[in-house]
Amino acid sequence: MKVYLIKNEQHNLFDEQVQLLQNRFGSYEEYLVPAEGWTLDEMKQHVDFLYQNADIVVFASPIPYILMRLSELAAQCIDWNTGVKAYALERVYVFHNDNREKKELPNGRIIQTVASTGWQLV
Repeated sequence: MKVYLIKNEQHNLFDEQVQLLQNRFGSYEEYLVPAEGWTLDEMKQHVDFLYQNADIVVFASPIPYILMRLSELAAQCIDWNTGVKAYALERVYVFHNDNREKKELPNGRIIQTVASTGWQLV
């Protein structure tokens, strides 16, 4: 099974996210998005590649167009007449976390950030 993790090159995974990936899939390959992002035409090329080569795609860094398009394509991968998988891509996952942590900035302002624990693959 070929699993790609979509991640901005500037982002790091929390230890819990790495454990979730390893426990669920065993191995995965990072698919790094440049800090400056991609144009829509470039995104379409990446969608084509992932659709043809990935069994599973996991988003650690959401890229709205790619997330939407791959989810759409994954839903179409099953031949609903036979129940047989017709193409490579079978599922799209995203990391989700309900937990937030309060942090106080040097200027006294308080912000909410996503916690390092409590992650789920949904």
